[in-house]
Amino acid sequence: MNTVQGFCDFNIPSRCSPTTTLRDVVIRAVKLGYGAIAINTTIEEDVLITTKKKTNKKGDAIEDKKEIPLPPKLNFTQEELDSFKVHGKSVKILQRLTVMLSDPTNTQKLVQSVNAKSYDLIAVCPTTTAAFLHAVANMDVDIITYHPMDTKEVRFNRRQYHQATDRGIFFEIPYAFMLRDPAMRKKIIQISHQYHAVGKSRNIIIGSGANTPMELRAPYDVANLGLLFGLTEGEARSALTLSGRSVALHAVTRKTGKCVSFITETDKLDPEERWKAREIADAEERLLGKPETKKLKMDSDTVS
Repeated sequence: MNTVQGFCDFNIPSRCSPTTTLRDVVIRAVKLGYGAIAINTTIEEDVLITTKKKTNKKGDAIEDKKEIPLPPKLNFTQEELDSFKVHGKSVKILQRLTVMLSDPTNTQKLVQSVNAKSYDLIAVCPTTTAAFLHAVANMDVDIITYHPMDTKEVRFNRRQYHQATDRGIFFEIPYAFMLRDPAMRKKIIQISHQYHAVGKSRNIIIGSGANTPMELRAPYDVANLGLLFGLTEGEARSALTLSGRSVALHAVTRKTGKCVSFITETDKLDPEERWKAREIADAEERLLGKPETKKLKMDSDTVS
């Protein structure tokens, strides 16, 4: 199965700073050692709301609905693609969609709308307590993130937190906000400690949310930063590695259904995974062939 490996940063905003480009941010993340990156496209919830305009000349009501944008496409040179390897393995670039959610009744068909737009990960950013509780209980999403500027104070208890984690949802802590403003730094630390106090920091991932290459930090620096979020050293490293892999697997099962196996064509495997097809072919040849009989040899000296 083609899953993510290594350190993960699932929050590279598609709208970066005017002084740089998305390509520069992605290249910087790869050079820092991230093996999996998700380009994050953020939309408002009104994009998913269908409204009715005035009737036309025939008296029929005309529905007006904004379209979900397609994920951005990045064009890299062959030299850049060859350099996109971390420890000899290709970097995985995913597409993520984040919906700013305030009224939970507006996004009942979120998953169906997003799956048609080729997004790999679905995230929501609840800005109210009602939206947060609706997301943890009813919405089939992969990530619940936090935005310190748009989110009001969110309250939840231990039962609601574990309700989300039992459904495979992860909570994201974006650290780039801490570098921009002291007030936002305080809010990020406050919500991370709330995750620790209520849910023992279960199902936590750390993303950057970096708008410029200078806001990105190396994976081990981010792991050290996790100590400020109430994470232990092991939990901080897991928030960048194992938790990212779990998020990617949850996204796959959300589209295909829960399963224990995944079928794909051998010619579509990544170069580092093609050894699996060769091993299967060798195993089939051994099963079709006749088993070799083993003869026991006894030395005459050992016979009494």
